[in-house]
Amino acid sequence: MDRLKKQIDFLIEIDKLKGILRQSLVLDGTRRENDTEHSWHMATSAFILREYYKKDVDMERVIKMVLIHDVVEILAGDTPAYSDYSAEEKYQKEVASAKETFGILPDDQREEYIALWNEFEDMETDESKFANACDRFQGFIQNVTSDAHTWRKFSPKKRRILKRMRPIIEYMPEVYNGYIKDYLQKYIDLGVVEDDFPIKAVVTDMDGTFLATDKSISDENREVVAKVIDKGLEFVVASGRDSVSIKELVKDISGIKYIISLNGARVYKNDEIIYEASIDEDVSYDILSKASEINLEYSATGEKNIYYSQLDLEYKNIINNPNSGLNFICDKEKKNILKDKYQKLVFYNDKEKFKVLRDYVNEKYSDKVNIFDSGDRIMDIVSKETNKGKGLRIVAEDMGIALDEIIAFGDNENDLSMLEEVIYSVAMGNSLDIVKEKVRYVGKTNNESGVAKFLNLFLKLD
Repeated sequence: MDRLKKQIDFLIEIDKLKGILRQSLVLDGTRRENDTEHSWHMATSAFILREYYKKDVDMERVIKMVLIHDVVEILAGDTPAYSDYSAEEKYQKEVASAKETFGILPDDQREEYIALWNEFEDMETDESKFANACDRFQGFIQNVTSDAHTWRKFSPKKRRILKRMRPIIEYMPEVYNGYIKDYLQKYIDLGVVEDDFPIKAVVTDMDGTFLATDKSISDENREVVAKVIDKGLEFVVASGRDSVSIKELVKDISGIKYIISLNGARVYKNDEIIYEASIDEDVSYDILSKASEINLEYSATGEKNIYYSQLDLEYKNIINNPNSGLNFICDKEKKNILKDKYQKLVFYNDKEKFKVLRDYVNEKYSDKVNIFDSGDRIMDIVSKETNKGKGLRIVAEDMGIALDEIIAFGDNENDLSMLEEVIYSVAMGNSLDIVKEKVRYVGKTNNESGVAKFLNLFLKLD
């Protein structure tokens, strides 16, 4: 009976959680929430949002962790997330509280629950990462429904809120991008949260953006990459070009880990493909056949084959390189269309014929491909599963950062999906008007090293 008495004593003790008030309000805003209400709502969030956490987890363990994670606050009290406090002092108080409160239990249960509490705090297992993401989510929706009650009270800057949201950003990015990002930006725009520009990555288009019109990279732009990487940020290239062409251009620039190529059809990390999407073979064959019918010049990039009636200029320095790993197949008469898994189709020179082909493709394959202008008298087609915006999401998720910790540069229609994903979006001075209208900032032209000039000022690199 001594075991049962200890268990009942513990259950009586933890009832005190009902009296531990948090800074957050209940969702109708009428009063402060207590710890038991928080734990219940957090546990329910775990069940409801389980589908957004991609790892297999032991849900019983998750729920146990959720229900006991704040038991330490019976003695240690609640520490407001955005207040000024000593993390070490908080931890030591909670460790002492855990030993005393869980110490009421029989030895085996005491050890189990102290271990669970430590697991939650350490956030190293899949279960604890998921539990922490649910904890941060529950607190966030309280700020949304209370018109930013705790943010107004403690005035945290964006960087601190993102640090608090990090488990969601890293482990449930769909929840962050689909819900949290826009609400956070709303309160930044309202002046409740100060934007301290917590940039973690820079992404840039190449042609018309990072490259000058003559396809060279200025010394100023080269130097800014080194400054960005030295500052601890990632520098990401996002281009309609093939990775072989991109690597040739940036071969003298070290430290570039991520490449988004072919308008997002292939994404690389350290030369390894982490995402790839091709156009359906029959669809690409039909589109090329239509282009041939209207006598429109084209180039098609597959996994190994470059099939073309007109060679894409990006390959002019590669076609004779035996180490490129690419097979170049010329068909000037457009009579022997090569059926293949193409990541990108490119069309050249004739805007009137572009319109004919675009109308044809949009009518038949709008659910299967994306089509957009990619430069002066150039039109691209890629898989519907592909654009630079999706490529950037993949890179951000791999890095464990939020899209609103990225600054992006572009100049053309194929850059819009990427520029619209981020808060800090920059159009070059030479950009299309449609691009300038959709971004937050407009910089200098590509021929004025616009990327470098903007970054030096924005990130205070000089």
